[in-house]
Amino acid sequence: MLHLLALQSLPEQQRLLTSLTESDLFFPVAFLVLGLLVVLFGYMAHRWIVVVNCVALGFWLGGLLGQRAQIATVAAVLGALLFGAISWPLMKYAVAVCGGLVGAIIGMAVWAYCEQPLNMAWAGGLVGLAVLGMLSFILFKTSVILFTSVQGALMFVLGAAALFIRYTPWSSQAQDAFTHRPILMPLLVLSIALLGLIWQHQKHGLIGNEGAPGGAGKSAGGEKK
Repeated sequence: MLHLLALQSLPEQQRLLTSLTESDLFFPVAFLVLGLLVVLFGYMAHRWIVVVNCVALGFWLGGLLGQRAQIATVAAVLGALLFGAISWPLMKYAVAVCGGLVGAIIGMAVWAYCEQPLNMAWAGGLVGLAVLGMLSFILFKTSVILFTSVQGALMFVLGAAALFIRYTPWSSQAQDAFTHRPILMPLLVLSIALLGLIWQHQKHGLIGNEGAPGGAGKSAGGEKK
């Protein structure tokens, strides 16, 4: 799976930005607004964010598996319903999946921008997957704040860049910058994610396991009683 993502998704930063730029106005605006909300309030709304992420993941995986049987749409809908239904009662594991996937994307991006062979990008993705996935079982709050900050920052940057390219007089310069300087977008995402981390840390504290379903936060509360 990571190898497939590395080969098909990692080099497609420009294609994704182009798709958003050429799409209806609603999509880049939605990416920008929702991304900002996720960066600022990711921990408070993490259950709904995780459910939506799982629905999207189920839709993608179902469509991918259904292509061979030529029932891509039906399989995608079934996958979305299934993943969405099981994500709520299995929230701890759903958070681990979301955190692990964000970690995998970060790992593959770091691998690519260190000019390592793209056909081995799965190795960097595997490290990121393991680190953030396991972190959710040890420090639940930390994992949630980390992956929501990165996910929200990515959505915000994509939406803002698409609108900037589409509606400003500097669209050609911006398009060239994102095309010929692929490090630009990760730097923007990292900068906004760091701001989100600082903001959410001020509101909730970054380090901790509070909020984990059946986790240490509940146990500690029970002992105090």
